[in-house]
Amino acid sequence: MKLSEDDRDRLALHTAFAVHQIARWVATQQDVPSEIRERLRGHISAIEGVLVTTGHDWIKDEIEATERALA
Repeated sequence: MKLSEDDRDRLALHTAFAVHQIARWVATQQDVPSEIRERLRGHISAIEGVLVTTGHDWIKDEIEATERALA
C-alpha cells in the first residue's frame, strides 16, 4: 500500500519536527563530537529552509536558536 501525497507530506513534516527536537536535545549535551554537531546543524538548516518556504515560518526563530546552540 502506498501513502497518499497528503500522508507523505504529513509524515515528512512530523519527521522534520522530530529531528528538530532531537537536535535541540543534542545541543544540550557536552559529549557530542563537534563533527556530529556540525553535520546535524547543516541538516537543521536545510529543514528550516524547506519549512519556511512551505509556510511554516512560525518555527524559524526556534530552529535558528537550535542551529546556534549546535555551533
